[in-house]
Amino acid sequence: MESASLMALLFVGAAGRGWSAQPNAREIVARPSRLPALWMAARSRTATFLHRLAWAVEPDPR
Repeated sequence: MESASLMALLFVGAAGRGWSAQPNAREIVARPSRLPALWMAARSRTATFLHRLAWAVEPDPR
C-alpha cells in the first residue's frame, strides 16, 4: 500500500498538477490571495499573541 501511495505522489509531481479522471471536469485554479501583505502580517501576529496568551493562562496540569 505504501508503494502505491508513493507512486501516486510521484505521478502527480511529474504531471505538475493533479488532473481529474473525469473527462469534462473543471480545473480548479489556485488564485493569489486578495489580502494585502500588511493585513496578513497583522493577522498572524495577532494569532501568535492570542496563542501565547492562552498558553500563559492555561492551568498547570500537575
